[in-house]
Amino acid sequence: MSAQAELVPGGVASAVAVGARVVRVVAVSAGHGPASGTTRLAREVAEGTAAALGRAGLDAEVEVLELRRVATAVVRALVEHHWEPELVTAVEAVQRADALVVATPTVNASFSGLLKSFLDVLPPNALRSVPTSIAATGGTTRHTLVLDQAVRPMLGYQRAVVLPSSLFVTADEWQAERPGVELAERISVAAGELAQFTAVTLG
Repeated sequence: MSAQAELVPGGVASAVAVGARVVRVVAVSAGHGPASGTTRLAREVAEGTAAALGRAGLDAEVEVLELRRVATAVVRALVEHHWEPELVTAVEAVQRADALVVATPTVNASFSGLLKSFLDVLPPNALRSVPTSIAATGGTTRHTLVLDQAVRPMLGYQRAVVLPSSLFVTADEWQAERPGVELAERISVAAGELAQFTAVTLG
């Protein structure tokens, strides 16, 4: 059974706690390195979403999926049609998600080929109707439109519900490992929006 939700003016839906289950927030990062700013951003948005859901009375858990860890398995699935167990686990995590955060580095003025390859191995309708927040990292704001011109149409084609807010983040918006003041506010807005849509969907 899922929780019913009531809209709160100016805030996240509040849960009517009757047989509520844990809301699954899955962050998919196409970051290429172990200290990836893309993964850090995805985690921040996902954890912010879970916190907003918690304030609304909905228990939530976060799972961060780093595609770099299944990159070889993704290629084998595409080329040889052989599915490694770790790829099966990753795909199942996405299929179980109640809310998604999809984050990519900007590569050659577009999104990562690793993300595209992973999306290509997903079963049909895997993302259908799933509230999804999108984010990208890059070295310059000249690539800001990568989200609206490339990522949003791709996920929309796969029937995800891509939310209006998006985040394009450059390295100078961080303070060491933490988001700066303005970035923290932008993350909070995106996370709150994802929480709102998720709560309504579960209602």
